[in-house]
Amino acid sequence: MENYRKEYRFVHQAILGYVLRGVLVGIVAGGVVAAFRLAIEKLFEFVVHIYKASHSQPLYLLGIAVAYLILVFILAWLVKGDEDIKGSGIPHVEAELKGMMNQNWWSVLWRKFIAGTLAIGSGLMLGREGPSIQLGAVAGKGVASWLKASQMEKRSLIASGAAAGLAAAFNAPIAGLLFVVEEVYHQFSRLVWISALAASITANFISLNIFGLTPVLNMPDHLPILALPHYWGYILLGIFLGLAGFVYEKVILNMNVVYGWLGKVFHLSSYYHSLIAFVLILPIGYYLPELLGGGNGMVLSLPHQMPLLSTLLIYLIVRFVWSMMSYGSGMPGGIFLPILALGSVLGMIGGRLAFDMGMISQSEVTLFIILGMAGFFAAISKAPLTAMILVTEMVGDMRQLMVIGLVSLTAYVVMDLLGGAPVYEAMLENLLPEKVQVNNEMTLIEVVVSEKIADKFVSDLKLPHSALITSQVRHGRSQVVKGNSKLHLGDTIFLAVQVSDIQKVREKLES
Repeated sequence: MENYRKEYRFVHQAILGYVLRGVLVGIVAGGVVAAFRLAIEKLFEFVVHIYKASHSQPLYLLGIAVAYLILVFILAWLVKGDEDIKGSGIPHVEAELKGMMNQNWWSVLWRKFIAGTLAIGSGLMLGREGPSIQLGAVAGKGVASWLKASQMEKRSLIASGAAAGLAAAFNAPIAGLLFVVEEVYHQFSRLVWISALAASITANFISLNIFGLTPVLNMPDHLPILALPHYWGYILLGIFLGLAGFVYEKVILNMNVVYGWLGKVFHLSSYYHSLIAFVLILPIGYYLPELLGGGNGMVLSLPHQMPLLSTLLIYLIVRFVWSMMSYGSGMPGGIFLPILALGSVLGMIGGRLAFDMGMISQSEVTLFIILGMAGFFAAISKAPLTAMILVTEMVGDMRQLMVIGLVSLTAYVVMDLLGGAPVYEAMLENLLPEKVQVNNEMTLIEVVVSEKIADKFVSDLKLPHSALITSQVRHGRSQVVKGNSKLHLGDTIFLAVQVSDIQKVREKLES
C-alpha cells in the first residue's frame, strides 16, 4: 500500500519535482559518463601512439600483443562476474524498463566502466554510446535506490539516466531525450520526458565543461546544399543507405553464430572470444591506426582527405568486418558510433561517385558524409527522429536539417519495406528469454489510449487477471474508471500491474 501512495504522489507532483529529480540524475550520470569518456580517450590516444611508434620499435608491437592477452583474461573475469555488462547495454536497459530484467546497478556500474574503458580504449572498433547509455541508466537506478523511489519513479529515473548518458557521450541532449522516447521507452510520457530532458541538459553541461563546446563531429563551415532540382539524388542516397542498413542488421544479429563456430574451432569458451578480436585488430593497428576505435577520428578526417573511391572501399570493408568481429565477441562496447562511422564512408562513396560524374562540386561531397551517417543510423535503428537530431547536434549545423530528414525518411522506409526490425529490439529478442526475471511486485504504468482500444469499454479489454485500470485522465482531470467506462482516443490511463507484466499489458493496449 505504501508503494501505491508513493506512486500516486509521484504521478501528481508538480513539474518542478520532475525537473529536480532529472537534474540530480543528470549530475550523477553526467559525471560517470564524462569520466568514462575521458578514460577511453586517454587510453586510446596512448594505444594509437604505441602502434605508430612500433614502426621504428618492433618490440612495441609485441608489447601490445602481450597487453591484449592480459586484457582477454581481465575482461573474461569482469564478464563472468556479471554478464549484464556484455555488449552494448541498450537492450538491457530496454528489458529493465519493460519489467523483464532487474540489473544490479552497482555491479554493472563499476564493471561496465572498467571493462568498457579497456575494450573500447584498446582500439577495438566499438562505440562508447551504448555503454554510456547503460551506465547512465544504472546511475539513475542508483539514485532511485538512494531516494527509496517506487517502481514507477525508478523506471522514470532509469530512462532519464539513459538519456543523460547519451547526452554526455555525444554532447547531444535533445537526441538523448528523443532516443529514450523513440527507441527505449517507446512512449512520450510526461512522467519521463520532463525529467529526461532535465537530466540530458545537466549531463551535457558537465560534458561541455570537460570536453569543450566544439561538436563531437565538427564539420567544415558553410556546407553547401544541392539545388532543388537535384533532390532526387538525396532519395537515391537514402535508398542505398536503407539497403546497406538491412545488410548490416542481418550480419550483426548473426555474429553469435559466427563466434559459436569459431569458438568450437579454436576451443574457446564464450568468455574468451575477445582473443579472436584482439588478434584480428593487431594488423589494422599497425598498418591503418586511423581506422581504430569507434571511428570518430576517421569521420573527422574524411572532409580533409577527399579519399579515392578505392580507398573508401578499403575503409568500408575494414570498418564493416572488424566492427562486426569486435562487437560479436561479446565485449562491453556499442555499435552506435561504428554505425555512424560506416554511414559516413557510405555517404562519401555516394558523394565521390557523384563528384566523379561531374554532378556535384568537391565542397558538396562533405554534405554526403553527414547524410550517410543520418540515413544509415535511421535505417538500422528505425528511429529517424533520433537520427536527424543526433547527427545535427553532433556536426553542429542546423541548416542541413531538411535534407537530413529526407535521406533519413527514405532509408527508414526502405528498411521497413525489407522487413528490418529496430536493431536494439532485435538484440533484445536474442537476449531473451533466458534473461527474463519474474517480479510480482505491483506498480503503476501510464498508457496513452491508442486507436487500438479507443471507444471500447474497460470491460471489453482482455487484460491479465492481476492488471487493473485505476483512472483515466481527460483534459488534465483524473476520473475513476469502472467496467462501463468508455476509453477516449488520446486520453491517458493508469494501470496497476505486476512488474513482469508491463510489456504484456502494453502490447495489448498500444498500437
